[in-house]
Amino acid sequence: MKQTFFLAVLGVILALQPASGQIMFKKPLSPRNASYTMDITLNTETKQIEGSETLVWRNITSRPAQELQFHLYMNAFKNNKSTFMKETGSSGGKLRREKAWGWVEIHSIRISNGPDLTGSLVYIQPDDNNSNDQTVAKVTLPAPVRPGSELCVDIDFTTQLPVVYRRNGYYKDFFFASQWFPKVGVLEDAGWNCHQFHANSEFYSDYGVYDVSLTLPKEMIIGSTGIPVKTTVNDSLQTIRIRAEDVHDFAWTAWPHWQIAEKDHNGVKIIHLYEKDHSSTVDRTLRAMEMTLDFMNSWAGSYPYPRITVIHAPTGAYNVNGMEYPMFITGGSFWNVPESIKMTENVTVHEFGHNWFYGMVGNNEFEEAWLDEGINSYAECRMMDEFYGKETSMFEFRGFRTGELPFQRLNYIQSPRRDRILRPAWTYIGGGYGTLSYQKPVLMLWTLENMVTRPVMDKIIHTYFQRWKFRHPHSQDFIDVVNEVTGEDYTWYFDQVLKGSGDLDFRLASVWTGRDTEPAGMFDSDSGMVRYPVENDTTDADTSGSEQPEMFRSTVRVQRKGEIIIPVDILLVFEDGDSLTYTWDGKERWARYRVEHPSKLAWAAVDPEGKLVLDTNFANNSKTVEPRKGPVRYITSRFIMFIETALQVMGFLG
Repeated sequence: MKQTFFLAVLGVILALQPASGQIMFKKPLSPRNASYTMDITLNTETKQIEGSETLVWRNITSRPAQELQFHLYMNAFKNNKSTFMKETGSSGGKLRREKAWGWVEIHSIRISNGPDLTGSLVYIQPDDNNSNDQTVAKVTLPAPVRPGSELCVDIDFTTQLPVVYRRNGYYKDFFFASQWFPKVGVLEDAGWNCHQFHANSEFYSDYGVYDVSLTLPKEMIIGSTGIPVKTTVNDSLQTIRIRAEDVHDFAWTAWPHWQIAEKDHNGVKIIHLYEKDHSSTVDRTLRAMEMTLDFMNSWAGSYPYPRITVIHAPTGAYNVNGMEYPMFITGGSFWNVPESIKMTENVTVHEFGHNWFYGMVGNNEFEEAWLDEGINSYAECRMMDEFYGKETSMFEFRGFRTGELPFQRLNYIQSPRRDRILRPAWTYIGGGYGTLSYQKPVLMLWTLENMVTRPVMDKIIHTYFQRWKFRHPHSQDFIDVVNEVTGEDYTWYFDQVLKGSGDLDFRLASVWTGRDTEPAGMFDSDSGMVRYPVENDTTDADTSGSEQPEMFRSTVRVQRKGEIIIPVDILLVFEDGDSLTYTWDGKERWARYRVEHPSKLAWAAVDPEGKLVLDTNFANNSKTVEPRKGPVRYITSRFIMFIETALQVMGFLG
């Protein structure tokens, strides 16, 4: 019976085995059209990775492929004339010392059991024609790869890790490898999408299976994308075979001093690697991972992988913190940060959230960064508020507190008209990447939520994720989902906020209230002309009928200072507690509301519920008829903004 069962299982495995020889462990979730088998060795003395990779690539477009294009990201750190270095305005800084630069060199590339392509390899610069940039290369194929056909390519390469720099490299005996191997670009129907490595952009690649055998000193402890499936030890070296399915990247770390904490949560193993001195944040990190997993599973869709690894880089290597990779993230912690400051939780929630938006929904981070950074940061806001309190989700310290959403507004309101969101990330005007990829999209989505209601917004996100997981969506695909789920056309909104650079600012310009004057003059009525008394008029007048109540006349004027046109509520509140609400379409530059009411007007507000979080200035949204007693509220809000700024600077410096 056991033998029969074994043969049956073996038959299933062999049936699932593709032409490349890679055994499928589960039913494919993605197209798996860019898969890698690698044998690599880490030389801890030279800080180099010697490797060979076999790429199995399938053309899933409608056009034949005459060439292959590859990302060679590590060459961004090869010299101070690379596009990356020029865009950062850096001369290389700490990379200038011996063996501090990083690079990747392809020694040979050939079709498996076929022609050698090495002689056709050339560096190209599709974005800026910078001849010193070698982050993209292409090879010419002897015959085109037809749609639906597959190609197997063998590549031998060496990667030199730089001193820890921009989420990469080594520090003493700590190693972190990301974007470290020749990675094929994405062929689209319009042609190859294979951008250079820019200072302000991330990555874009196809899904596949990664089967990586990593050889390194046996005392090294590793963390990585994927799952270790086998370890062999030979003298002083160990070889660890790691497998990851339905992912579009592979990153790893090695350090002999990692401390390890593990936890199983709803079928997913959470592995936390950390420096011994940072043990105070272990429970906080694991709890944040658990809550993120639960929230994202129910909100967007299920996490399909059996494990997730999170590391906090050791002291001296903080530059690798705060980054996402499939099944593997770098968080960040500092020694003895109090729980009232949620820096550790914030970065953990954000980076793990990226395993949904970037990891499973694989948008083009070069060209439409908001689709991952913006949507994921919106999810981060939702989670932080739910987990740690709306008013305290960022910090609560000595009576001062703030939530996540005000923190997101902080950068945005400094320069709300800087640029439009929808453009390639490296083309944003100076300093605009963070605001336009993160903060403004968060406020755009939160404002949309307030317009359509939270349950509808949740359905939008869930529908978008389910429809586009393991695929490559564009901005229009998201807009189409919004229109479908709401049953309304919100193109007008995205045309202004996503594709335009205008700002949103409504102002309560003026309020006035006073006693209504007695009627004077001649007024028509159904029975003819009636004369009402005026002051000092002693002529007879018709005083029949009930006594009229005393009335007050109030006038409110609102102004649209910004360029974005959007409907907004206007609230009038009277001294007797009564109120009136109007909706203004905002199309004109100003509107005036005149009302008669038995009570005086007390105050008025535009957008009284604060739905339009894109509004750049909440301070001008309301006015009272009687002047405010003092500037306490203003001073307090400014001081909170100061604290927020200080914390943000601390985070970036870390």
